[in-house]
Amino acid sequence: MENTNIKNNEVNEIRTPGYYAIIPATVRYDKNLNSGAKLLYGEITALCSKEGYCWASNKYFSDLYDTSDRTISRWVKQLKDGGYINCKNKYDEKTGALVCRKITIAENALNDNDYLN
Repeated sequence: MENTNIKNNEVNEIRTPGYYAIIPATVRYDKNLNSGAKLLYGEITALCSKEGYCWASNKYFSDLYDTSDRTISRWVKQLKDGGYINCKNKYDEKTGALVCRKITIAENALNDNDYLN
């Protein structure tokens, strides 16, 4: 029984990082982003604060927000198309399968002055 509690605590620790999220005005008021994409941006900033990039998969986010992988893909695409995040994918050379993804915050994404001008 004790091992189950430890495992659940580890999962909760992964799912609820002790970092705060940042959602700048440029993201909050972008009418091209739906509310889910805006919330996802905040989660990405929280995860980036630890390592400088976000390693989480679409599966991780879909489990976290109780939505489909496809929905997360749409939200990520909205953020990429808006210039708010950058994604680097690494693929297996033999199979072409996605091995990992690194998401970083785009340099101009945190510049609220663009929104104010």
